[in-house]
Amino acid sequence: MNQTRRDFMKTASATSAAVLLGLGPWTQHAFAGARARKSLKILFLGGTGMLGPHVVRILVDRGHEVTLFNRGNRDEMFPDLEFIQGNRIVDVEPGLKPLKDQIDTGRKWDAVIDTASVHTWVENSAKLLAGHVDHYTYISSLSVYADHSKVGLDESDTVATMPDDVADEITTPRYNMMYYGAVKARSETAARKHFPGKALIHRPGLLVGPRDFTHRFSYWPYRVRQGGEVLAPGSADHRVQFTDVRDLAAFMVLGIEGGLADTYNVSGPVGGGMTIGKLLESCKKVTGSDATFTWADGDWLETQGVSGWTQMPVWLPPIGEYAGFHARSVAKAVQAGLVTRPLEATIADTLQWLDEEYMPLWKNAMVDRGTPDAEFDFGGNRPGITREREAELLELWKAREGSDSNEGR
Repeated sequence: MNQTRRDFMKTASATSAAVLLGLGPWTQHAFAGARARKSLKILFLGGTGMLGPHVVRILVDRGHEVTLFNRGNRDEMFPDLEFIQGNRIVDVEPGLKPLKDQIDTGRKWDAVIDTASVHTWVENSAKLLAGHVDHYTYISSLSVYADHSKVGLDESDTVATMPDDVADEITTPRYNMMYYGAVKARSETAARKHFPGKALIHRPGLLVGPRDFTHRFSYWPYRVRQGGEVLAPGSADHRVQFTDVRDLAAFMVLGIEGGLADTYNVSGPVGGGMTIGKLLESCKKVTGSDATFTWADGDWLETQGVSGWTQMPVWLPPIGEYAGFHARSVAKAVQAGLVTRPLEATIADTLQWLDEEYMPLWKNAMVDRGTPDAEFDFGGNRPGITREREAELLELWKAREGSDSNEGR
């Protein structure tokens, strides 16, 4: 079953906003708990996904005046904030007209935040807002780069491109994901074009933590907590990078308040040294489980139809075209103030969000769908693999000819 965030929202009318948001503390940041020196008027284009609510909560706590522009899927979140209902797809009524109506009255904002995954959306919005907003923050992606094979590359590296005729046809998020990086690159270009010297571009990698309805990270804390023999990908020393979504949110607010206008790779943890082995061992430590890890060769996993990133979340084999995917330089962002919380905190908070917020909503959704006895599991339409598939693979791995499996590492 493919359950979307919107489906969950529809079943959550009796659930408090605080529970839905899954917002955790950000006390390790220097300005945590303090009001900003100057209150800013900030327009958020979107704001109802994984990242947006964390950013909005920090902005509100800091004393900023936030206006949300989206399709109207945020009723349970911030009912006290100003809301302008519209659509980034200009051909879908009312399109950007409600925003234009505000601008026509002389409305201005100090800053705008844009998380769009379609370049034409950024082009249309940035063009409309130019002259009416002082600062434009766009959330791009580390996928923007053309080459993921080299280790340690930074913000000056070449970005992906695509043919103009292909780009012209992309007006909604439903496009071939092979162009995702190029779409993000064109989105960055649009922001810089209409806000020269006033555009702040963040290029995050894998975002993890509370409100990750994609479960691209939560598979590992959830599975390791269950204990027993866990199938692990590749080798324990393979590098991985990811960032707690709340740390990106705080870094964004820091940049907006400081008027930064630059481009930053944003991934963690700060200081580097994260590996898939450390991630799994940290999951074991936090949960107190009896898990053991059997590390299966990446090439062998591929022969079994098990790929990195999807069936084995977070991890990608550090070879070939993805050798540098988990090894981008974030030195520039660190110098600008990026900090990341301890991994143990992210793991614990992710599990708490799953247990106390996501699972009750999921169970309610199953009741509404007439399947109250359904059991939650990973694999299928979610990242990871089912327990049954894992058991099959473990048996095959240990039974292969000449096996010297590294069980228990």
